[in-house]
Amino acid sequence: MEETILENIVVAFSSGKDSAFLVNQLLKDQRYKIVSLVTTCTNNGTVTSHHIDEHLVEKQAEAIGLPLYKIKMSEFTTENFEDGLISTMVHFRKHFGVTKIAYGDLFLEEVKNYKEKLLRRHGFELLLPLWGQNTKTLVRQMVEEGWKAAVISIDSTKLSSGFLGKTLTKEWLEALPSDVDPCGEYGEYHTFVFHGPIFQYPIPIEIDYQIIKARDRWKFVGIKLKGEEGMR
Repeated sequence: MEETILENIVVAFSSGKDSAFLVNQLLKDQRYKIVSLVTTCTNNGTVTSHHIDEHLVEKQAEAIGLPLYKIKMSEFTTENFEDGLISTMVHFRKHFGVTKIAYGDLFLEEVKNYKEKLLRRHGFELLLPLWGQNTKTLVRQMVEEGWKAAVISIDSTKLSSGFLGKTLTKEWLEALPSDVDPCGEYGEYHTFVFHGPIFQYPIPIEIDYQIIKARDRWKFVGIKLKGEEGMR
């Protein structure tokens, strides 16, 4: 019997529920081998997508058992993101034969088209394994399967502060306003996953339930590993 040769890919990883669930799906997909998770960080150590300290994502990768590659930039701009993503893909193509990167996007056509065109222009391909799934069904599946995620930011024009800093539960989801996407695909909320089926052990985190910073309409809570000094 011939041995199946899996295709090497990388996975964009933000620290949140969608990207963690995406990794879980791809680890079970017999067509692919994940050679690395990829996240974007500013030079001061902040993950650009969720505004948390990069070492928290490092701990997630360790618990999952996959390497983590950081795309570093002075600040998050479209130009810096595009340059960083393409140079990263060139690196993984050279060393691992990678031509595809997977994202956890669900239904925003504009975002999909942007990433597809950017990657295709440089000879790469976008994978969207979760694309088109019903977001209410998807997030409920996450909760039922035992994923543990802390809500670390909200859009204050869509959600009240009472939703912030909580663990994602069935009750939390049922309390969402009707105009909020259940998965927060429009940015209504973001999460940090601290345990789940792909984790070898839970990430011990502490949440500062005081709102410690606000940027435009988005509000955040602090998050750190238990026993560490300071919050980000």
